[in-house]
Amino acid sequence: MLSESSIITQLKQAFPSHIGDDAAVLPASSHNMVITKDILVEHKHFNTNYVDAASLAHKALHVNLSDLAAMGATPRYIMLGIAIPTRLSDYAKTFLTHFTTACKTANVVLIGGDTTASANDLFISVTALGEAQTSPLKYRNTAKPKQTICITGPLGLAHLGLCAFENNQPGFEAEKQALLKPRAKIQEGQWLAKQSAVTSLMDVSDGLYIDLKRLCEASRLGAELYLETLPQSPEFNAACLALKLDPATVLLTGGEDYGLLFTVEATEANHLADTFQKTFHYDFMQIGCTTSNHDITLLHHQKPTTLSLTPFNHFGEPL
Repeated sequence: MLSESSIITQLKQAFPSHIGDDAAVLPASSHNMVITKDILVEHKHFNTNYVDAASLAHKALHVNLSDLAAMGATPRYIMLGIAIPTRLSDYAKTFLTHFTTACKTANVVLIGGDTTASANDLFISVTALGEAQTSPLKYRNTAKPKQTICITGPLGLAHLGLCAFENNQPGFEAEKQALLKPRAKIQEGQWLAKQSAVTSLMDVSDGLYIDLKRLCEASRLGAELYLETLPQSPEFNAACLALKLDPATVLLTGGEDYGLLFTVEATEANHLADTFQKTFHYDFMQIGCTTSNHDITLLHHQKPTTLSLTPFNHFGEPL
């Protein structure tokens, strides 16, 4: 059975130098080019019945900018590939108008791409190019044991929005907007990349649990995750109850929030948190620590706990 991990493993065996992070780094004479690509497929990543063209344009751009943010890079250029079915011609025209506006708002330049017709579904492929100096760049394979695991931004809101849309639930406006219009944390990524106490960095696109697992596998270590530190506001819990979802499961497996997951030298974590709050006026969360084994252990007030988790995956493969 095809799986995302097996495809990446196969390709990385042939070209091991550049594959394995949120973006590829290509050294240049005065700086590094940082390049990433994401594909959005109708009925797999979005549904035009409830995702309007303007929101899709914003999201198609920002999911790519998030990959650059996860490396600490500055976005510069965008390339767009789009395959359009006849039934969505007007939708696609609106998408293109808003995509160019989104690029200008993000201060990136659209430099080309490709277009073609599609028999049935809408396909969008975006390539984002950024740049960074060598020293601030961060990777996901450089964490060490006994370091603090941190994350920026909300968890689970986009998944709640998805469930509300899929079940035709009225209300849930904040959660729906979290799904439709995520914000790439570009400034936060650049800032974190400059901090020597930050030892690894990636974004969270498929959910906290699976992406933490990817960071741990890249760094060849494990983690303890403290469930009580995950953000569970009364509003979040009420939304989960209304949608008949378990809050802990949503926090661990809900994807498309596009926060930044990173590790920090434990002795520097509190100081970094204070400085981050003063800089960005919100808090990042300290949610666990790395370990020398290769397991991810879920703890609730220091007691091991087991949850039945089914993280998002692209091919339906067991995880």
